[in-house]
Amino acid sequence: MKRPSWRDELAAHAFSLTDEGVEFRNKWRGMIGMAIWLLLSGFSMIVMLLGSGAKGQTNIAIVIGMSFIKYAPLLMVVYNLARIMAARYLDDVYELNDEDIASDFLEEVAFGYGRHRITINEGKISEADERSPLILIGGPGSIQVNLDSVALLETVNGEPKVIYPRSDPWKLGRFERIREIGKFDEVGKREYAIINLRDQFVSGLTVKSRTKDGIPLEAHDIKVIFSILRREKDKAQDDAYLFDDQAVQSLVYNQTIITPEPSTPSGINFPWDTTVIPLIVSELEDLIKSHNLGEILANISQKEMETATTNDQAIEQMRLDMTRQQAAVEIKQNAPTPKFEARSKITSQFFEESFTKKAAAIGVAIDWIDIGTWQLPSALILDKHKEAWKLSRENANKRGAMERFRKKQETDEIIKLINSVVIKSFEKTTVNRISDKDFKAWVKDNADLLDSNVFSRQTMQQDVQKKDARSIALEMLGAFRRELRAGKVIIESENKLQEEKIAETASIEKALHNIAHITTHWIKRS
Repeated sequence: MKRPSWRDELAAHAFSLTDEGVEFRNKWRGMIGMAIWLLLSGFSMIVMLLGSGAKGQTNIAIVIGMSFIKYAPLLMVVYNLARIMAARYLDDVYELNDEDIASDFLEEVAFGYGRHRITINEGKISEADERSPLILIGGPGSIQVNLDSVALLETVNGEPKVIYPRSDPWKLGRFERIREIGKFDEVGKREYAIINLRDQFVSGLTVKSRTKDGIPLEAHDIKVIFSILRREKDKAQDDAYLFDDQAVQSLVYNQTIITPEPSTPSGINFPWDTTVIPLIVSELEDLIKSHNLGEILANISQKEMETATTNDQAIEQMRLDMTRQQAAVEIKQNAPTPKFEARSKITSQFFEESFTKKAAAIGVAIDWIDIGTWQLPSALILDKHKEAWKLSRENANKRGAMERFRKKQETDEIIKLINSVVIKSFEKTTVNRISDKDFKAWVKDNADLLDSNVFSRQTMQQDVQKKDARSIALEMLGAFRRELRAGKVIIESENKLQEEKIAETASIEKALHNIAHITTHWIKRS
């Protein structure tokens, strides 16, 4: 590696922006100025003494004195002219419109150690400090950061540096200054990378978007409490306002540019107007776009749905106590409840992990939010929505009534078929089912009746039925079993939903199970 030459070392010390460079320049400025003054004054003295031929001690002293005095103001004029020309260039680069500030800054940055000082308080600097060279151009100087603020500096090579509250002021390097944010370049309107560490409260926000079904909807008077992302507090740390260093840089460099600009400004300053506000607005806009109007403005609340469910459960329990039978078909509400996004559910979205990660990526944390009130731009839309919802509920009630009527008709028809087909057919077959073997046995047991000529086949049948009532009952249950199994097959072959088939065959399964315990026939599971 080539060793730097003395010229390189001299240039590095002469143009260095460190305090060592300042000491080097101050030292050699005096030495070089004195050397030039002595050289010019000596040369002029020799020329004047030889050319004028002055004689006498008085004349010689005057020539020597004039030779040394006349170059002092000349050197000062040359130095000031050079400083003014450099100040004009600096004033043009930084658009200061004040050459005096640029000239003072050049003297300070080249030969000074930073006599200017400003204070940051409540996330702001005063208007007087805004006119300081520390703000307009940069260091050297010092900045006192109070307890409730934090700021981001940028060095001459663009590297960020976070300064936070502490007892000693922060020393600014040469050309190091607070990053300026915003488009205004007037005192009192400029915005800087200074962040207030206190919790922030914002109200009066408005979000406008269209629902999934194309209806414009607005959310008014949104309120939010938020702050910069805070790190966990250490045991040995007693800072009143904690913050994450990376969050400061994220707030400054990860801003959202909104185009076109809102017609009504929110009145919120940097950095919240380009970070938190767009994040919340974007989240609510996505919510509105992904839901229909009825899902957001449904006129049935969670409390009403819970009350309806409780009433259904009470009715079902009363029916069970009175009939001791389970319902064959699950009871359904007349009007199905809509898919409704409750306010509590919408609010909870801002505290879910997916949203908190997005907020942390830009350096903020949401502590509390109120989504305000939903408002339609036209009352006509709201009236039409109410009429449509009322009509849908009426149609649901009509569908429920028709469903109940259909079920009643099916039940009546099934009972009619059982009475006319199953029971009557069984009675008919039972009366005519006395075999010859049973007849001979009955004749043997009732010989006295035959001798008295009181016998009749009908009397025999009645007697047989009296003596064998249990077998007759078993035969009847067997007939019921066959009819119930046939009915189950018919229901399973119908074109219905599987849930409805299960509900309708539940009572048949129970009846078959009970018959199986009484008769010798057992249900074959399919």
